[in-house]
Parts: sequence; C-alpha cells; structure tokens
Amino acid sequence: MAKFKKIVLLVSLSFDLFILESLIKYYFLNKVPKEGFYFFSQSRPWPGKFIQIIFTPNQNVAFSLPLPQILTIVFVIFILIVLSYIWIQNLLRNNLWGLTAVSLIILGALSNLIDRLIFGFVIDYINIFIWPVFNLADVMIVVGVILYIFSEFKKKPKPIASRL
Repeated sequence: MAKFKKIVLLVSLSFDLFILESLIKYYFLNKVPKEGFYFFSQSRPWPGKFIQIIFTPNQNVAFSLPLPQILTIVFVIFILIVLSYIWIQNLLRNNLWGLTAVSLIILGALSNLIDRLIFGFVIDYINIFIWPVFNLADVMIVVGVILYIFSEFKKKPKPIASRL
C-alpha cells in the first residue's frame, strides 16, 4: 500500500507541473508584455542578459529544428501512444521511477501538443543566453528522460538461470 501512495503522489506531482505550465502559458498569453522582462540586470558579468523571461511563439520542434506542423503533430501523437504503452507497463511492474519519468514526458509532450493544436505554435518563455528558448514542459520532458534512463540502469539483472 505504501508503494501505491508513492505512485499516486509522484504521478499527481507530474499533473501539478502540467497545471502549473498551463497557468504560466495563460499568463504569458494574456498578462506579460511581448517584449518580456529580465531576472538579472545588465551589471552581471555575463554576456548580455543571463536569464530572460519572454513570450516566444515556437513553430519548430526540439532545438528550433523546422518540421512541417502536420508532421510534428502526427509524430507527437504517435510518441504519446508509445509512451502510454510504456506507462502502463511501468504501472503493472510497480516501477515507481519509470512511472514518474514517463508521466513527466507524457504530460510535457501533451502540454506542447495542446499549444500546437490551439495556437499553431508552442509557447516558450525561458531564455538562457546559451540555449534556445524553452518552457516548463520542455524541462519536464528532459527530466523525465533522465529519470527514465536512471530507472533502467537501476534495474537488477535477472539471474542467468531465469533467462533460459
């Protein structure tokens, strides 16, 4: 029962991040001036502004790579179907970290897919001077992938006799 509570807690945390991302995007669409604002002033020793929060419509895919919109949507839907299968497999195996990781990836991808379907672009808003502009959904996807990789390495190898 304790494991079930942990699963519910971590998956609900993923949903909370999804809701937070939706609220942030709503805020950027309706409340923030389109020229943005800065966290750190120009007096920092960084070249230019270090972290900028700015509304940036992104019609491209990861790392601003161009891909036709319809292909992007079809590809993301296909990936979400595959990830849903992986999510169910992790649930059946009681793999807490794998389930959390895939939940983060699914909800991050779903957030960006909803943007594409409603607005025709993804709403990005975090600009770190050395990286393309991104959003919380992108962070959820990256953290989910890292967690999933760690959860796969954490698996204990089966004894040789059980593999035969």
